Amino acid sequence: MEEECPQIVIIGGNQIKQNYFNNIHIYLYLGGPVGLLTAIQIKILVPQLNLVIYEKHVEYQRKHVLRLNKVTTFFGFPSHPLLTNLIDNLPSVVRTSVLESQLLELAKKLRIPIKYENIINLDKFINAHMIIGADGSHSTVRQLVFNNKMKVQDILKYVIEIKYEVYGHGEKLDFIKYQYRTQKQFKYVIQEHIGSEKDNRTPITIHLLVDQHTYEQMKLATFKQPYYLHTHQHLIPNDLLDTITIWLNVKKEYADEKRVEHSERITSVALMIYQSAEVVHYQQDKQQYNTCLVGDAAFGVPFFRSLNNGIICSRKLASCIQLYYGNEPAQTEGGNFLNSLKFEWTKLVNQAHCLLNSNEPLKAYSQFVHLMATKEIMIAQNKANFLFAADMMNKINGSVPWQLNKWSSEDVDHLKETIYSNNQSSITTDNQMDSNTWEDEDYDLVQEFDIIESDLSNNFQQD
Repeated sequence: MEEECPQIVIIGGNQIKQNYFNNIHIYLYLGGPVGLLTAIQIKILVPQLNLVIYEKHVEYQRKHVLRLNKVTTFFGFPSHPLLTNLIDNLPSVVRTSVLESQLLELAKKLRIPIKYENIINLDKFINAHMIIGADGSHSTVRQLVFNNKMKVQDILKYVIEIKYEVYGHGEKLDFIKYQYRTQKQFKYVIQEHIGSEKDNRTPITIHLLVDQHTYEQMKLATFKQPYYLHTHQHLIPNDLLDTITIWLNVKKEYADEKRVEHSERITSVALMIYQSAEVVHYQQDKQQYNTCLVGDAAFGVPFFRSLNNGIICSRKLASCIQLYYGNEPAQTEGGNFLNSLKFEWTKLVNQAHCLLNSNEPLKAYSQFVHLMATKEIMIAQNKANFLFAADMMNKINGSVPWQLNKWSSEDVDHLKETIYSNNQSSITTDNQMDSNTWEDEDYDLVQEFDIIESDLSNNFQQD
């Protein structure tokens, strides 16, 4: 996963007073859509609260592609005209930077002040009434308040990702004639995604599902310091290099693919699942709930589930905060009738859920998140099991002696011919490459994996 920016929502104030709305502030330190949506919804639902956004970077750092399930993810959102219009115009596939920029503009229209500061501890918020950590998988709030204790922590799959560009329009292989027989040559399951043509170039991404041993050999190939096929062949395991070489040569010969020279970039990824042991903290000395987690700070899963889950949790948390502060009148007029109806229905369901939890909204939120995390982790595990079964079937298909649709040994030897002969040349850094080739925002791709970095395991504590 690309470098994340912490997000912190803080509802501040030394004590609850009758006029406490004048003294409470929400400080949002963010870098992602979940934190922004949390702040926007709180501002709409509890407009009496003062909201301040803290941003680490002036410009958003992440530009990878996200997939939204708009029907279910945004169901029951506050029926505010500006928010409704933004949601209605969102595509189902959108870049992180684009979504974040649009949400930031909406926050400005709602007159939420924005400050730029890197928060590394919570000392300045010692008198805060409530802290809401929406600071992603490397959550500072989770580490400082919850000691990074995890209920679930596991690596589902290891992935090698190869990105490159071709001239003109990219084409997939004919499945029966070329793709099936090529896949049988590999010990890894391969998935290919073809982007949209731009300036006579098309970006292509290949995902290889590999074993842990191969991943360990390739783990130095990161997003910040990737391997390049023309300079790092001596660092790539032979069987993995053969797989990449065969696939690219088949695409060249049978899909008439004209690759942009030296555009092949290789990275390694571990797909993780994790769930924080607690998402709501109760402060005994103040006899009140003072910290919540939302989004990737609470739990994370791959396979394009994390963003949608985080958005749903932001809706639940904003609704619970509205109840927590006395269900004050919200600024929800002006949306269309259908959205208003969905919002009112969701509000009734949320009120009933709070009653079932001793009329404690944040306790209801905690239960909601844990149930969702359990369900989503099970879905991710089932998909990982399906990929494992596909991997086993591929290996069986490639080993049975009665195969008809396969490459001859002469064909395989030919396809293994090295793409670049000078594989011991000096390593080329990102700064030496053509920036137009390496900008991730040029890869208009529907990525299969909503990536969560594997180095999280170094900071987690198992509950």
